[in-house]
Parts: sequence; C-alpha cells; structure tokens
Amino acid sequence: MNTLPICFALLGLVLPAPGQDKAQVFKWDVKISEFESIADGTPSKPAVKPEPIAFNVLASRTMKMDVVEAPPMPGLPPITGRINVTVRMVQDPGLPEPPKPLPTLDPEDPAVIARMEELREHYQGTSLIFLSASVYDHKRTLMRIHPNGDVGNEVTAWSNLDLNHLTGFSTYQVNDAVDGTPFYYSFIMGIGNENPEMLAKLSAKEGWEYKPPEIPELPDVEKGGPAFVVMEGRADSPAMATLEQIHDLYRKEGKRMEAAFHAREKAHAERKAYFLANPPVPEDVTISFWQRSPSNKTLSEETTR
Repeated sequence: MNTLPICFALLGLVLPAPGQDKAQVFKWDVKISEFESIADGTPSKPAVKPEPIAFNVLASRTMKMDVVEAPPMPGLPPITGRINVTVRMVQDPGLPEPPKPLPTLDPEDPAVIARMEELREHYQGTSLIFLSASVYDHKRTLMRIHPNGDVGNEVTAWSNLDLNHLTGFSTYQVNDAVDGTPFYYSFIMGIGNENPEMLAKLSAKEGWEYKPPEIPELPDVEKGGPAFVVMEGRADSPAMATLEQIHDLYRKEGKRMEAAFHAREKAHAERKAYFLANPPVPEDVTISFWQRSPSNKTLSEETTR
C-alpha cells in the first residue's frame, strides 16, 4: 500500500460549478439495484401456511421435555419451558411424490453451448465487494474496501458518511457510461460503531488511556455533501471506483437511506419492547410418521407445530 498525497486524497470533494446544485454532481451513473428496495423495518409478509393434512392416527405417545430455544432476537434471554412432544404412527396419507431432479445438461450440446455464450455476453453477473466500516459517533467512518479475493487492491479512506445508512440493502448497480449496460455490486460488510467519549470514560475508570483515531478534517455531510479522504491505496485500484460510487450513491439516495435506517432502529426497539413485555413460550411439537406403499418401503416423516 502507498499513502496518497492529500492533493489526490481529496477525490471525494467534488465541487460544483458556480450556481450549480452540488447534489447533481455525479461521476457515476449509480443507483440501488432495481431488483431490491431499502429495508425500513416493515415486517415481511408471513409465508402462506400449507393446508393441514387430516391424519388417521394409528398409535400415539406423548412425553414432556424441558427445552431451551434461541431468543427471538439478539439481546433477549433464551426461550425456556416445558413442552409436550407427541410421536404418532399414522396411516399413509398418500401424498404426491416429490418432483424429480432436473436432468443434467450436456456440455457438448450445441444448444447448451450457444445459451452459455449468450449469458456470458449479456449477463454481467454480480461482483462482490468486501467493506469494513468503523463508524465514529455516526459522523465519520473509517472504510477499508477491496474487491472479492483481491486484498492487494485494498483502499483505506475516511468518510463523512454514517455507513449504518447503507445497511438496508445489499446490491447497487452502475450503468455503463457508453451503452448503459448495468453492472451489479453486492456488499459483504462488517460494521462496528464506536463512541470515543464513552470509551474515554470507561478507559479512565479501568486505569488505562484511550487514544481516539486521528480523523482528517472533513465537512459535515449536511453542509458539504458526501466527501472522503483516501489514506492508503492505489489510484488505479477497482476499490477506488467503489469508494466514489458509494459516495455518488449517497448523493442521490442519502436522505432515503437515512430515513430507512431510523425506521429500522425504531422498529427494532418496538419489537424488543414487545418481547420483553410478552416473553414467548416454546410450543408443543407433534411428529407424525408413516410407512409408504409396498412399492416404496422408506419411512416418511413430517414435523408439525
């Protein structure tokens, strides 16, 4: 890695021409992927429950069991209790056979070869981006970015963005400047939040000194728009383009990202408060099994709640 001079490092400070709205200055034609939306804490629609099966019970046995289950969300105690576990021998309900596996494709088949060539030409696939983000006071973020499997091209930069706002979606797209071909990029992000003031108090209480990181001067995003300072990395690294794309994306969608983040935080707090006020209890379990027709002597099992 080579440390970049400050004159090059201020790539993130894209200055508009006089009288031009700085929110409209974009280097990249970038947006959130057309195949997804930003999560805002709204619960997903419940899955459609299958029609219950009317079993003809031949034999049944019930036992009691103490169980410990995972909590419904992090930060809550585990679910504990005593449940009834019922094991039943039932008559074969005559369920349909599962679908057979799809046939394998012949790699020498001209039609298969032609289809693969077409996919390579028109479908660019999705590139993975590894992003490590340490967010300080929700105002500054230390970012480390490298393309999938290419640690040698890592770029390290300080940003004035709160990268928590980018956790409500996984994929963004960049349209080619010449022909508009979309290219898709998915984050694999590790993110942590730091509170230097709290860490300083805790360290003083424990008898050691906390040294906060040296953060370069950056404007607040509300006043100066998205900006970054590159600390390490090569100018020709693909991660440099990713860094620029993230900030251009925030210029376009930052307000929506921030609103969705606060909505997620609110929904999370409400859900946690609900479970604290209404602790869940484990549910009884019924296990039904039967012997299939003489043509197939294997045992089938179905677990129901």
